[in-house]
Amino acid sequence: MFRTRDGNYCATTAPAASLLPAGEGTTLFSNASIDDPVDDGDAPSTLDPVLRAAALALALSPDQAEFGVLARIPAGAAIRARPEIRFGHAVREADGLVLPPDGRPPRAEGALFVSLRIDLARLVGAEREDLQRNLLARLEDLAREGWDMRVESLPGSPFSATMEAVHARLGDLPLPEDGTAGPADGAGVLVGAVDFGLAFAHPAFRKGADGLGGTRLRLLWDQNGPSPPGAMLPGRFLGPLELDALLAGPDPYPAGGYVPWENGYAAEPSGRPPSELERRLRVHGTHVLSVAAGRRPAEGPWASGGPAGIAPGAVLGFVHLRPRALVSEGDAVDVFDGVCALFDLAAREGRPAVVNLSVGANTGAHDGQGLMDRALDALLRTPGRAITVAAGNMRGAGLNRSGHVAAGQPVTLRWRFEAGDPTPNMLRIYAPMQEGMPALDLALGRPGGAPTLAPEALRGQATLVLRNAPGGEPIGTAASTTLPPTTEAPVQHFELRIRPSGREEVWEVTLSPGPDAVSETCFFDAWIERDDLRRYSGSRLDPPAPGEDSLNANGGPGCSLGSLACADGPVCVAACALPDGGPAPFSSLGGTRIGGEKPDVAAPGLAVVGASGLGGLRDAAGQTFAASVRMDGTSAAAPQVAGVVALMLQARPRLTAERIRAILRATTRERQAHPDVAWRHDLGAGRVDAAAALAMTLEEPA
Repeated sequence: MFRTRDGNYCATTAPAASLLPAGEGTTLFSNASIDDPVDDGDAPSTLDPVLRAAALALALSPDQAEFGVLARIPAGAAIRARPEIRFGHAVREADGLVLPPDGRPPRAEGALFVSLRIDLARLVGAEREDLQRNLLARLEDLAREGWDMRVESLPGSPFSATMEAVHARLGDLPLPEDGTAGPADGAGVLVGAVDFGLAFAHPAFRKGADGLGGTRLRLLWDQNGPSPPGAMLPGRFLGPLELDALLAGPDPYPAGGYVPWENGYAAEPSGRPPSELERRLRVHGTHVLSVAAGRRPAEGPWASGGPAGIAPGAVLGFVHLRPRALVSEGDAVDVFDGVCALFDLAAREGRPAVVNLSVGANTGAHDGQGLMDRALDALLRTPGRAITVAAGNMRGAGLNRSGHVAAGQPVTLRWRFEAGDPTPNMLRIYAPMQEGMPALDLALGRPGGAPTLAPEALRGQATLVLRNAPGGEPIGTAASTTLPPTTEAPVQHFELRIRPSGREEVWEVTLSPGPDAVSETCFFDAWIERDDLRRYSGSRLDPPAPGEDSLNANGGPGCSLGSLACADGPVCVAACALPDGGPAPFSSLGGTRIGGEKPDVAAPGLAVVGASGLGGLRDAAGQTFAASVRMDGTSAAAPQVAGVVALMLQARPRLTAERIRAILRATTRERQAHPDVAWRHDLGAGRVDAAAALAMTLEEPA
């Protein structure tokens, strides 16, 4: 596929894949142009091969109920109602205006980012192939109307020391010289989180001197709950009245109602799974939101139960994601809709808002140019909004590789699957184009055997179905494209999805210069998609061989940032350790694939204390449960910065996201000591300083 001068997409003919002799354990590959269930006559395909592969991969996940897509609909394109498509939130690209779903296709002047959910039950025919055929036909129909589409999937020290480390104690924070403002506590600001699980009965999220009064939440959207008939969005919405009624009852989390520790995303370790008590105590979103804006009661049994967050005077909003939002490509449209819902709530109430995303996957080109990146950036064009994003905990996880190949010097990535892996694995590889031409060839095979996918099979635009034998069951897909519709700049992109055999196995992915390579050196970046929801479900890349170069095209160590951490507008937060302030060993490294300076800043991320899932509750004997737990990770670092941003928006409600990010970067501990200190791959501009950031904010026009 290539883009013409008028901005339209055209498709080139995909070459036929080579069918190689089958030996024991050998997989045969057939080109989707041969097996393709879509018959459009002579009409050329306008659908991106990677999106086509995602539709064909439904055979690997037969229980999937819907197909989530994030789309950019250009100005003037047709937006017609279709019975199988539910439209979620839309965001106008020009100014970030949020259009909530109303049951009709969105209408607004200019280009829009829109979430779509395609009901697969309406597309199923007598055979599974009917579903693929009908889904591909629908996607082709949308692509011909000019829609760009992408399947989106898109963790030391007591918290008191953390507060001191970010210079956020109440006595340290400056106030306006005219004395007109109250304490710097985030009052008047909405602090939201899109995450997993909020124990709203915890005193950190309630009013009253004893923390047992009404809720501070303006919205709790449980995307896992039952949806009313005809609803455009999944789940149930709970407002202050519904939450206060639950708080007044005998059990705030009744059976059949919202239960915060259910439908969570908790990566299961390969060792002992967590106990039921641990699962209820360690509720990810509860900890995250409390670190940003939790209260500490002044009296009563919960007064010593846990520390306050950075912005305890803020009002709160929370969106509980569905667990598959972070698995493979899952439903990151749920993340998009969650952020939109919180900003729309703040706009209706006339409040500034900051939304924290301590979630992330590995999907995408990590260049800040994907549809999700651009949609988040569009949301932030409205003043008084900010987003904080956790950098990720993938440093050293074996999920990314960078390097280069040269003539006579190919690179082989050893992609290792664990025994018992029950879910398909995905590997994506990106390489810069050279004078407008693709530079790399990719071959796939088993160790010690002949390649089962020859390099020429994935040249140009190709979508392949991987089968265990001619006419046999599909075990995966392979795709290549040189202009994914999710990026503004041409880039060579390979994607492999493989369903494991159940045994420990290794696939060898060999990269070499292609026939159109111009330069002697061809750089690449590779990522394995996150897939750790079930035990033993992950895959990894073996470490590079001794002496093998692993630097990327920017001379950096390679990008291990999460997929949501590369957008330009949000504040990307790394984790540092206390007391020395050095990088936490797990904190993901930047910059982006094209050299963007992410992460922006860092905050403490080891043993951070926050609210537990059982805070505010008592056991059968009347004893209180533990009110707090400790957590490691950039998930704990990012909400600290969200709290700092809430203090800044309290002081200057019309502050822009661009200015917020600039102030945070300019006032780090490191840049206060040395203003010209260079950005770092691990800590960004350095450790955040709340007092210094607020002091610079107060210098901004009111």
